[in-house]
Amino acid sequence: MKTKLLSLFTALGLITNAAVFGSSASIGYVSDFFYRGEQKALESVQAKVDHETSILGLDAAFHACTNQSIDEGSDSYGFSAGAGKSFSDGLLSLYGGFNHYEDVPGEALSEFFIKAGSNILLNPTFTVYGDVDDELFTYEGSLSHTIDVKIASLTLDGSVGNTEVTASNDRTYYTVGAELTRPLGAAEAGLSVDLVDSDEIEREFVFGGAVTFKF
Repeated sequence: MKTKLLSLFTALGLITNAAVFGSSASIGYVSDFFYRGEQKALESVQAKVDHETSILGLDAAFHACTNQSIDEGSDSYGFSAGAGKSFSDGLLSLYGGFNHYEDVPGEALSEFFIKAGSNILLNPTFTVYGDVDDELFTYEGSLSHTIDVKIASLTLDGSVGNTEVTASNDRTYYTVGAELTRPLGAAEAGLSVDLVDSDEIEREFVFGGAVTFKF
């Protein structure tokens, strides 16, 4: 119980300190935490902050998140920052930026990325990540679609990626999921389920719930 309370207060602290600078912040629970097809923790409390703004005529986005393990696994932190531009009313969007992820304790991963997307059917995106320290790359593509089901919004999404773990070893991973969200005053509540699979794990269902606050 003490571990669960510590994880909860840590996540709440991230929101309290960062919400002033963000346009949205959320806190939630997941039954398992995976990062690029590798299981990092079992039951976890998660928090994240997102902020979007305009800088020198470019669309900029900032993201910070933490995963605090409740029972088993490592704690994780990450942040990313990027900027880009949409063309032809979103028919093509190009973004570039920096991504950082680390386990505690564990090694840190810092990388640059380039992302291309479109608002056509299923909103396809494709992202290439390049490790700053090593010549290792990650390639990831995704699709998503949101349906209005009157009392809530249902988002269906899927992604596939390949990450180079070492110069001679890589991992392919897949995720298919659904999230149901409903406004609750100034906040939004969501429930999600994802099917995660990769070269290193058996197929695993991940269940989650979160509350998102808008600022």
